[in-house]
Amino acid sequence: MSEVQKKSILSPAEELGLAGATLEARSRRAISHVSDATLVRIAERLTDDARANDMIYDHEGKAEVVRIMLRPLLAMREQIAYVHHVCLELIEALQRFPALYLSDQNIRRIIAVAPDEELWLRETWSEQHQRLNPVYGRLDAVCNFAAANWQQSLKFMEPNLSGVGGINYGPIAEALIMRDVVPTLAAHDPGLVIELPADQRDLFVQLMIDHARAIGRERANLCFVEPKYEEDGPDEQSALSRYLSERHGLSIAHADPRELRVQDGEVFYGDLPIDVAYRDYETKELIAVEREMGKPLDAMRKLFKENRVVSSLAGDFDHKSCFEILTDDALAERYFSADERRLFRRHVLWTRLVGPRKTRLPHNEEGDLLEFARRHREELVLKPNRAYGGTGVVIGAAASQTEWERMLNEAADQYEDPEQSSVVQSATPLPVSDFPVIGADGRISEQPFYVVMGFAPTDNGLGTMCRVSQKQVVNVAQHGGMAAVLIANRPHALSIPKRSLARDSGSADALRAEIGKLLDLDRAVALLEWDEETKMPHGGRAARGEQLATLEGLRHELLVSDRLADLAEEVAVQNADDERWRCEIALLKRLRREAMALPEDLVRHIADGRARATGAWEDARKQNDFMIFAPELASLLALLREKARAIAGDGDLYDALLDEFEPGMTRARLEPVLADLRGRLVPWVRALADNSPPDRGFRGRTFAAEPQWQLARGLLRQMGFDFDQGRLDGSTHPFTTMIGAGDIRLTIRTREDDPTESVLTTLHEGGHALYDQGFLKEDRHSLLGDAPSMGLHECNARLWENHLGRSEAFWRFLLPTLRQTLGDVVAGLDVGAYLHAVARVRASTNRTRADEMSYHLHIILRYELEQALIAGDLKVPELRGAWNENSRNLIGVEPQTDLEGVLQDSHWSGGMFGYFPTYTIGSLYAAQLVETYARSHPLEEQVSQGAFAPLLGWLRTHIHAHGQRYPSEELVTRATGTGLDAAAFFRHLTTRYGAARG
Repeated sequence: MSEVQKKSILSPAEELGLAGATLEARSRRAISHVSDATLVRIAERLTDDARANDMIYDHEGKAEVVRIMLRPLLAMREQIAYVHHVCLELIEALQRFPALYLSDQNIRRIIAVAPDEELWLRETWSEQHQRLNPVYGRLDAVCNFAAANWQQSLKFMEPNLSGVGGINYGPIAEALIMRDVVPTLAAHDPGLVIELPADQRDLFVQLMIDHARAIGRERANLCFVEPKYEEDGPDEQSALSRYLSERHGLSIAHADPRELRVQDGEVFYGDLPIDVAYRDYETKELIAVEREMGKPLDAMRKLFKENRVVSSLAGDFDHKSCFEILTDDALAERYFSADERRLFRRHVLWTRLVGPRKTRLPHNEEGDLLEFARRHREELVLKPNRAYGGTGVVIGAAASQTEWERMLNEAADQYEDPEQSSVVQSATPLPVSDFPVIGADGRISEQPFYVVMGFAPTDNGLGTMCRVSQKQVVNVAQHGGMAAVLIANRPHALSIPKRSLARDSGSADALRAEIGKLLDLDRAVALLEWDEETKMPHGGRAARGEQLATLEGLRHELLVSDRLADLAEEVAVQNADDERWRCEIALLKRLRREAMALPEDLVRHIADGRARATGAWEDARKQNDFMIFAPELASLLALLREKARAIAGDGDLYDALLDEFEPGMTRARLEPVLADLRGRLVPWVRALADNSPPDRGFRGRTFAAEPQWQLARGLLRQMGFDFDQGRLDGSTHPFTTMIGAGDIRLTIRTREDDPTESVLTTLHEGGHALYDQGFLKEDRHSLLGDAPSMGLHECNARLWENHLGRSEAFWRFLLPTLRQTLGDVVAGLDVGAYLHAVARVRASTNRTRADEMSYHLHIILRYELEQALIAGDLKVPELRGAWNENSRNLIGVEPQTDLEGVLQDSHWSGGMFGYFPTYTIGSLYAAQLVETYARSHPLEEQVSQGAFAPLLGWLRTHIHAHGQRYPSEELVTRATGTGLDAAAFFRHLTTRYGAARG
């Protein structure tokens, strides 16, 4: 398989989504190569350097070194760029709040401040502030850069717009990990290309300098204002001011607000005139200082009034309740654009100020807030509105109902208190990452930690501070630690490297055993599904769904296991020149990529949903009522959409489902082919359509089932099917499945009024079965022993059904057997009667009985409907009407019952959205193969004599024996000289039906 072909399997969005998971796995495995002793030495050095860089946290009078985790988290530039964009949008929205507060009483209720705070605002805020409103803040969020759906995982919990921590600590942690840990990782996995992100300290000081210049203060003397004489908390500002002064040659003061004075119209710290100040104070804290002093802080008031403070007064409106304004559509639509509101809905957690009131609930319904909060405890978090550091946070799922209701009631009592109010917020899962931890015995173990991000955006870049903890309330103040978030180049391939440098001579046998387990699970699922369609009693439906869910869960667990990935990489290295292993490992990695994108519970739910939907479809067919099937179909459809979103990321949902059956195929490539077929076939079918009765001699005759079964078995033997390695049964909807290397099972159905249907079905399913029996013996216990796509599988089936089964030569061959097997009931029927039944063009409602020309209009009908269902443009209850209308417009006939319309196919009940186009793709391939074969073989003569062995032998050589070594189109090109092309198909139709007219 070429590199171009490998890369074409996944869309860019899919690759980016899964690349993060690959980087996480590679980082985790590389660190696992490092000896305990080496990691202990690294940890000791990190602690010493953290202490030397003043990464000290004063906790209750005791100096503690901030812990730096021993493994970095990795993010790609594309991911950082997206987060940066979202953060800038949020910061821009939050900057509007002071002006909104002054103009809208609804805003004042949600982000209430004390009267003295409001007075400070009104005395210092002006229109100039609205135009130039600097904020340097941190937005606390969860974001799992290692998830396939990482964009959807980005959820913002709260803003912190003044006095944020980590400005100095974050870059130090990044630099130390880059120095001490990354070289060790790269030594074990040279493919990991890791770089430092933009230095948050530089981004921070650049914002201050830019603001100083914007207000005409080119000198840009800076001051960091904080309660620098307080004992508790981190001592970060002094270290930060020293670092920036030395690095950039800046004049930076580190001051308590009491130390600033006004002299000659300027603000001074000592002899240094101050141009712009960064404040680690809320306004209410400055007011408290004033009360303590008994006089105003003139210097701070002057700096605020002259717009010389970062963050501006917008920083005082970072209450958690400010997210209510963003997540309440009734409020948000007054002040924010549609694009902004979409961003808020996607990334900002639903938040409400707790009080006895009605509000819009998470599903945008109006309702009583307290009643909702009581009933949905496990989905919510209760937080103090204006407190930080994780204090007072109650996770509903971790609290008892009694405790939860008590705290809700207490919060509701404080509803109108601007200091003591609380919010409820939708709970969001916290990402978990494993980090090496040194135990008391000096040994290293991997331990899981919850991970929370803090993003500090500026126009010049994004700063990140990542905190981890084994408590769900993640904060350094809660005895957590810091993890460095570094930039990694996107991996060239979604492969996971070997676990160790040592070569294991038994890896190939071990991998073969794991692949054998995977195939065994696949075949066990196939057997249960075969039984479900053929022999299982109706009462077994529920249990069968559970059984299938269990097996699918085990299969998923095996595919995503580290052991399987390690073995694949080891075998790939050991067998780099072995084409067979290269192909099989590429196939295995494809299966793993999809599995890694899907949660195991979703896999189980889909398996169970398929079983329930299949049972409902069977019941609906018996009663000819689509609405019996509709609820289960809707449930399954929701699961399939979830699956498609997980696989596709920001890509096309239908493409993700189509790719499962026809790897590499997309709507963009498929739709021009279908549009060409529609444009040429619709008028051609209408011109040729024969509306006479279908039987032309069958009417009044009854064809018993048993003779038809004898005919089918004999025909299969004539085709070359080996009954020692397969069997034939009946089912509502015919199908073929591979239960094992020597166990190929096909099903058909018979009709008493028309024997040709069972013949054509036997040829079709026999084509599938012959393909499954044609793989090389040495491939039958490997991933190579299968078709590369369902399009190529359908090619083999449509070849036997259409190019042979609808030809005059075939019915000349079969006529004596028909008379011998079916007896007197076929007396008087000649070749013409059978040929009329199978080859005439007719506008009908049934796909499986359609002629080979109008058949593709049936496929287009289904394709358009299922695409609309997946996109959400068509609802399941509307499907019956849409089917009937589209059938009338496209094919020219409208079903009179559900049975002959929307209920005729089993594909959707089996979750096979994206399968129908493979019938058309297969028909085009079939025409190409037959045309190529007929150039050098007397096909018509062979068929008329029942000599099918030469054709089967040719297919064995050119198609079957290759298994999955090549993609379908490459395999067809090797056999015919041409890739997917409709020209041979239309030449075939012209030969059989005459030139197109209409």
